[in-house]
Amino acid sequence: MDIELSEDLRHYKESLVLGLTVKQLFFSILALGTGTGIVLLFYNRIGITLSCYVATPFVVPLALTGFYNYHGLTFWQFAGKMIYFSFFNRPLVYGSTESVEGLKETYLELSQEKEKAEQQKKKELKKEGGNVQMVKKKAVRMLLVTAGLLAVAGAAAVWYKFYR
Repeated sequence: MDIELSEDLRHYKESLVLGLTVKQLFFSILALGTGTGIVLLFYNRIGITLSCYVATPFVVPLALTGFYNYHGLTFWQFAGKMIYFSFFNRPLVYGSTESVEGLKETYLELSQEKEKAEQQKKKELKKEGGNVQMVKKKAVRMLLVTAGLLAVAGAAAVWYKFYR
């Protein structure tokens, strides 16, 4: 008896409250607490709008830490890779190991091989030219033999009809 399980079971995450995992719940509370604290701290001095703008750079990374997942990377791993590839990644440089003399030698070798191949083809064509003559002779012989056999068969048919 085989019991097939759905592929979705690999992605199953146990939820604690409101469909959130423990990590998501913890960082949600931490982000809301941080945002609330910063807004209440600066509300009287700079107003509600500017205090929300000040709180945003602190709240967003905390929320993304709990929720963001891209190809198995957490937010901080992904951010680290993006920074590394943006600023610290060295370019790949190709250095040729071939010299001009080496390329000339290779070219000469290839041209010599090409000439040998052409000469080989010429020899084969000459052989085939002789073969064509031989094939023509064989075809004429076969035609004559076939005509002779047909003549013998015709003569046998006439003999059978009249002399039997």
